[in-house]
Amino acid sequence: MCRHVGLTARYIAGLLGGEGATHAWVEVYHDERWIGLVPTHNRMVDDNYITIAHGRDYRDCMLDIGIFSGCNVQQHQWVNASVHEQEL
Repeated sequence: MCRHVGLTARYIAGLLGGEGATHAWVEVYHDERWIGLVPTHNRMVDDNYITIAHGRDYRDCMLDIGIFSGCNVQQHQWVNASVHEQEL
């Protein structure tokens, strides 16, 4: 939708702190910087959002790819990320 109205935009795949699950949002290029927007939560990206990948759309940023066949197939995935401020 952003591109449709002439805005430079990219898809972001990452993590949202506190949820423990992957999440996706969009970034729009404005005034020589990328600005993160989260349509799911109707807000702007803050320090709780951790970028893992960015691209044109979700196909450029697939975090989980695979095929299961057979019966009784189960998959579990745990992701633990922590962010610390680095002193310069």
